[in-house]
Amino acid sequence: MLLGKYRKQREEERILMFVDLKDSTKIAEQLGHQMYSQFIQDCFRDLNSVLRKHEADIYQYIGDEAVLVWKNKKGFRKNNCVNLYFAFQGKLNNRQEYYIKKYNHIPEFKAGLHCGKLMIAEVGTIKKELAYHGDVINTTSRIQGQCNNYKADLLVSQTLLEK
Repeated sequence: MLLGKYRKQREEERILMFVDLKDSTKIAEQLGHQMYSQFIQDCFRDLNSVLRKHEADIYQYIGDEAVLVWKNKKGFRKNNCVNLYFAFQGKLNNRQEYYIKKYNHIPEFKAGLHCGKLMIAEVGTIKKELAYHGDVINTTSRIQGQCNNYKADLLVSQTLLEK
């Protein structure tokens, strides 16, 4: 944004992952909003601890969901876009005792992974940010939404598998 690269929209290839907390409504009801907020903060702190090693960036946090993004080269290198999910799960598993002691819940996340072309543009005047537009975002969200139907923690699109 500092260089103005996206003042004019640009089409680029990206890999997206939507990561969502399982049973979030139930957990929120049991913990109350203050403890639930701390719970989510801890989860996202653990997620952030594995981002750099897997060359991912956070596009957005939406409640109990995080949207991760990679440029294709970084995401496919060493299978970063898939391995990040398992590194995050490993981090949460290693901290089970902490989560049980503090919240009486072990966080579990489900994720959808997809890639393709999208538009990236700088939006806003008072609060500027980069926005991603396109079907890749909608499709990734729908893939993640199918995890429960398939009893899967991670679903990957055929498009991503082929690449």
